[in-house]
Amino acid sequence: MHILLCTTGPEEHSKVFSCDNTKEFWHKLEVVHEGTNEVNETKIGLLNLNYENFKMDLNEDIKTVFNRFSIIVNELKGFGDVIPEDKLVRKLIYSLPESWDSKKTTIIEAKNFKEFKLDELIGSLLTHELMSNP
Repeated sequence: MHILLCTTGPEEHSKVFSCDNTKEFWHKLEVVHEGTNEVNETKIGLLNLNYENFKMDLNEDIKTVFNRFSIIVNELKGFGDVIPEDKLVRKLIYSLPESWDSKKTTIIEAKNFKEFKLDELIGSLLTHELMSNP
């Protein structure tokens, strides 16, 4: 237990100092850093809600949209909720606003979603954005 105490910083030290054994100590550190199962389930639920409701804002560029999307997807992946790439591609396409309808239609008609990669989609959307806003 002394070794564990030596590895904690001042903020953590005050939270675990009163523990009587290493199991209690470890459990307290686990709860402080990772949360309880209930907290994790709530985080996953909120991330899934953010994923389901994800939409591109009208004044956003593709890089910003992709960064926001990636954060949600990577956090879900960190909790073990891995979304297949074809679903990510579909979700990102359908999250585009009406002003992108012609590009969405072109991509949907021209590509097989099972083979279309997220990087390819981002490249295509970035090219379209550059060509639309010279």
